[in-house]
Amino acid sequence: MTDPPEDVDRPAQPAYGGFGGRPPAPPRGQTPPHGPPPYAPQYAPLQYAQPRDASPPYGRPPYGPYAPQPYPPGYGAPAKRRRTGLMWALAAVVVAAVAVTVVLSFTLRTRVLNRSAVERDVAAQFQEHEGVAIRLDCADSMALTTGATYRCVGTTADGEKVTLQIRVTDAQQARYTWAEQR
Repeated sequence: MTDPPEDVDRPAQPAYGGFGGRPPAPPRGQTPPHGPPPYAPQYAPLQYAQPRDASPPYGRPPYGPYAPQPYPPGYGAPAKRRRTGLMWALAAVVVAAVAVTVVLSFTLRTRVLNRSAVERDVAAQFQEHEGVAIRLDCADSMALTTGATYRCVGTTADGEKVTLQIRVTDAQQARYTWAEQR
């Protein structure tokens, strides 16, 4: 092959980064310069598109047929699960538990005689009957059970020790009698 004459116009050589994508080789005996060549094209960093559901950074949100759709055509948003039935069921269980607790507390509760009322009333009756005042100390808990008996210990104004027996005669009406034990 022969070289074309020097005065003939040649097609321009592609610039660095052209067809081959490699820079021209340096002449023999020289080292290539370090770093990018000064005539290399500068590229901006890659820009990525926004996701479809993101709103634009400024301005009005798009509308119309070109606006981003949150769900593909033909599909709606997933149905929200309603939990009202579950809430009503839980509320009913709580109300039922409270009702059972109240009913059981009233039915299983043991009715008792009021200790201070028994001590006061028996002391007054004892003073009327015996003619001397008495100070009584009765049992802490006196359950209202027909036929049950309890002891009250006391001291008269004369210093005499007295023991009285309290007997429940009617649990429904909370009636009782007392008698001195000798």
